Amino acid sequence: MSILQIAISLIVSGLLAAILIPMMIKIGYRYRMLDMPGQHKRHKSPTPILGGPALFLSTWLTVGLMILLFQDDFGELGGAILYILSGALVITLVGLADDFSPLSAWAKLAAQIGAGLLLYLGGLRIEFISTPMGSLEIGSFSVIITVLWVVMLTNAINIIDGLDGLAAGVSLIGAIILVVVGLFYQVGAVLIFLTVLCGFLIVFLRFNWHPARIFLGDSGSMQIGYYFAVFSLIFPLKSYTISALYLPMLVLGVPILETISSASRRFISGKNIMSADRRHLFHYLSIMGFSPRQILSIFYFMAFVFGLSALAMFFWDRLIVFGYLVFFMVVIFALLFILITNISPRKKNTANGGGTNGVLKRFRSRLR
Repeated sequence: MSILQIAISLIVSGLLAAILIPMMIKIGYRYRMLDMPGQHKRHKSPTPILGGPALFLSTWLTVGLMILLFQDDFGELGGAILYILSGALVITLVGLADDFSPLSAWAKLAAQIGAGLLLYLGGLRIEFISTPMGSLEIGSFSVIITVLWVVMLTNAINIIDGLDGLAAGVSLIGAIILVVVGLFYQVGAVLIFLTVLCGFLIVFLRFNWHPARIFLGDSGSMQIGYYFAVFSLIFPLKSYTISALYLPMLVLGVPILETISSASRRFISGKNIMSADRRHLFHYLSIMGFSPRQILSIFYFMAFVFGLSALAMFFWDRLIVFGYLVFFMVVIFALLFILITNISPRKKNTANGGGTNGVLKRFRSRLR
């Protein structure tokens, strides 16, 4: 994929986003397609939740145009495009249905599995896993691992979509990093999904910045995760066989870690691992007094570190880079643990009449 093609896809998707997003905001208010304030939600006024349809239209109108303009260059994707489109449509429609009338966690999981199976049928699959001892063919387990991979990445962005600008910003950082890697290794038309995503998110952030004028909703956040999964399954780095898997894991390190920690916490406490709550990291940071902008800065910084680590693994010894990354994660989690377990003196003196017990009661009540 040439620089000209990237520029065209960025500009077209950005222009479409600039047209579609304000349109969706108007439609949202006119037809009451709004996310209402309530339990587990931070916003205080009804907000349009049609970011997903805007993303879907922007993505596929741009992809369609690029295929028409540069048909020969997109031949490598072949018939897989139809399977990718079908999976995206399933994710978008189910997410949209959940945005307006909450579906059960199992219904959403079934849709995500269906999208994963569509990609598998389209030839986008994990057929081997690289280990320090060489590549391991997984044979008949390919379909299971492929579907699990798609489900994990599809949910990774969705789980951090609880603060204005958070999911969109972290996704934009990840997409830019992957575009840089893709350009460096000349991966071809595969980049179309990431460049289109970048164009959309650059514009969307302007409308999603605090206080947000529109939300991604499940239809948007799951769709973004799905596109990351698609890219990872068709990323043809032949000399870096494991790259197609570890790149998204590093670039999306923040939401993936949040997904794993949330699922583990809910499982240990005996709750449905796909249920919503207010025990995510950004909730804790907010309770401790961090402003939305400060919380975004923390998450963006961590996303940059993970993304730069992914890039570094192509230029330096991977074990050394991984060691530094682990050290960074340990330091970050240690600092967060200290912050969470030691509430500031000012809060101790002001919350519920003062005293540690008052603070803890307030802390627990806000997590319910």
